[in-house]
Amino acid sequence: MAVVTESQFTEAIEPGLKKVFTNSFNEEAEMSLVGAMYNMVNSEKSNEDYLEIEDIGNMPEFTGELTYTEFKEGNKKTVTPTEFALGLKIQRKFFDDDLYGIIEQIVRQMGTVARYRMEQDAAGPFTNAFNSSYTVFDGLSLCNSAHTFVSTASTQSNSGSSAFSYAALDATQTLMRKFKNSRDRFILTIKPDTLFGPIDLETQFTEVIQSELKAATQENTINVFNRQFKIMTSQFLTDTNNWFLIDSRRMKEFLLWQQRIPLEFKNTGDFDTYVRKWASYMRYANTPLHWPWIYGHNVT
Repeated sequence: MAVVTESQFTEAIEPGLKKVFTNSFNEEAEMSLVGAMYNMVNSEKSNEDYLEIEDIGNMPEFTGELTYTEFKEGNKKTVTPTEFALGLKIQRKFFDDDLYGIIEQIVRQMGTVARYRMEQDAAGPFTNAFNSSYTVFDGLSLCNSAHTFVSTASTQSNSGSSAFSYAALDATQTLMRKFKNSRDRFILTIKPDTLFGPIDLETQFTEVIQSELKAATQENTINVFNRQFKIMTSQFLTDTNNWFLIDSRRMKEFLLWQQRIPLEFKNTGDFDTYVRKWASYMRYANTPLHWPWIYGHNVT
């Protein structure tokens, strides 16, 4: 009679568990902040340097001789991926006692916590948007009242303290459309189109954005913001009042997800103890590089 070896036993159960792990990880992919908000880039280095290139000069009137412009290198930011890993050890007797269903549940949780880790980190730049320990090109927090460029002494703000309301949204949109580049020219392509905040503000966002008439007024005033903004919320935004207005196209340019090693699921066994081991591993970094795509309110 043929002998079923430990390696054959592992091969028999491994595809099923790997599928359980992968399916669990992908279950909530459609609601993921990672794919929806980040510029996804692959990396093959231990760290990557990103350089800010400032804008060229203004176009002058031609007076018979061509004027040549120059541009300056801006600031540099180095991004280093972090490792994440989780292991699981299962004794042989669990298989012998037909408890594969329990093992499947545990492996499913491994996929779930990997997704949870990524979603938690994806919200990090917003949770820490006003924290000076988390910086963009100019060395300041993502949302700050005194952003700078190398090419100009001017400072700009993308940070406020207004509670969310129709009026606050209106004022914030205007402020964003007045953002200037490193040569003090208006950024004509700025187009705020996304509201982002904690789940605690989702109802207020919806009332303002999806009402045909202006909310909380007796007059039949048209709601100029009716369906003009995409609403995004997250449980991971711990402050229940802070909110952000975003230009999603520019966000996809400057909000970076640097993938060094995609999520892996592997296994091995110990001959002497009959213990099977499974492990998940991933390595990535996520960070904002620049600020002119967002306006945040740190509500007091």
